[in-house]
Amino acid sequence: MRLLALLPALLLPTGLLAAPAVTTPVEYAALDSRQARPAKPAPCERVKPEPNVTYVEERFNAFAQAFIYKKNITEAFKYITKDYINHNPAAQNGFDSAWNILSPIWGSQNITPLRTTFNGTRLTGWLNYRTGSFGEVVDRFRWEGGCIAEHWDQGEKYPTTPK
Repeated sequence: MRLLALLPALLLPTGLLAAPAVTTPVEYAALDSRQARPAKPAPCERVKPEPNVTYVEERFNAFAQAFIYKKNITEAFKYITKDYINHNPAAQNGFDSAWNILSPIWGSQNITPLRTTFNGTRLTGWLNYRTGSFGEVVDRFRWEGGCIAEHWDQGEKYPTTPK
């Protein structure tokens, strides 16, 4: 009989451990923001004939703003073609591969933009920035039809010659 009287006292701490944790709305919001994936945009469609240099440079600047200044991966990817070539050996070619690599992590990256340059003769733009995860990065992008068609980032050096 004494055992039956002691049993609830012995089981009570075990029941407390099994109770669900109380989560506040702030904790839910933080969890949601980490787990939420940004909306995937449609890839950029090349225009023909090749647009003028001023137009392409404006698009490069808008891409740079979205990508490294605002960290808006959805807006930035609106400038990338479906079939773009990625020269990073850790990534496959194409819009979808780059999106799958960057979209889950980009918003949480600590990015310090350093500089950007566009070369109208080569229709090529460079972004130079520092991240907490990857250190200093130089990305080079070749534009075609008003869209990013090709990307390099392995061993890239920021150009020393003016535009």
